[in-house]
Amino acid sequence: MTQQQTKDLESNNTLHTHYPRYFDIDMRYFAGANNHQKGVNRTKLSVLIAIRFSIVTPSIVRWLYGINHRLALEHLNRLEKDSLLRLVKTHRSPDGRVYVPTYTAAKFAEELMGIDVYFRSNKNPALQFNQNNVMHNLINAFVMLRGIHNYHSDETYAPMWTGFIAEPEFQRINSLSAARTVDGAVLLPDGLIAAIEVEHSFKNKTARQAILLKYLASLKNRDYSKIFLFSQSVKIFDDIKRLHEQLFEEMPQRFDKKTRAPLLSESDAELLRASIIYRTKLCSEIEKMFYS
Repeated sequence: MTQQQTKDLESNNTLHTHYPRYFDIDMRYFAGANNHQKGVNRTKLSVLIAIRFSIVTPSIVRWLYGINHRLALEHLNRLEKDSLLRLVKTHRSPDGRVYVPTYTAAKFAEELMGIDVYFRSNKNPALQFNQNNVMHNLINAFVMLRGIHNYHSDETYAPMWTGFIAEPEFQRINSLSAARTVDGAVLLPDGLIAAIEVEHSFKNKTARQAILLKYLASLKNRDYSKIFLFSQSVKIFDDIKRLHEQLFEEMPQRFDKKTRAPLLSESDAELLRASIIYRTKLCSEIEKMFYS
């Protein structure tokens, strides 16, 4: 495919028309020159995290702002007092609590981002998010933010990516597409787009096959050019690699009943092999933050 054909394909891709708006949202934390500026910067970022990931917790802000647990709680409770967040106690969170955004926060985030926020308020704040996805959403938020806040050992700034689109945003702009809704997408420093997937539990081979076929459709559609997998467990990575290798061997030998074509061609298998990248870099950090 020529470069022009690639550009044409991307210009017709709904995702590519929306990506830049989300990638341009500045999610990097700057402490600020004084306490007032520090407070303003933290308020903005905490509200953006709550809006973009649907929840925020003391653990996330403690890590991001380099503060202790007590100060993290004080910060979030202040935002609750200012009617920007609402507290929900839940055993699904490592902190035993999450904070969800309010309508006021949604309006504030709209001003900050310049993007309409689809906000559904609820009298019961516990119904604003899926309780079953709390751990997944928090790890996802950590990974996305961690990639932006990456430094070399000599403290020089070296982001893994420069911007991201979170899962709820990806779902919204991708609702008309057959593409697999990934856990988000990021803009890499070289201008390429990578999908982000958080794998914090084991899946069987049937589920893995369905995921691979969705990845393939998205790669061919240029929704993104690679897939970064993150996990708290090297064992989960090993299991995924084992199942993928089995499927790359088996699927070219199996045929689609309707089209009679192989489920996967050899070149498809090679494309997937080259595009799926196992990012073990954050395993221990995720494990320490969410599971210890």
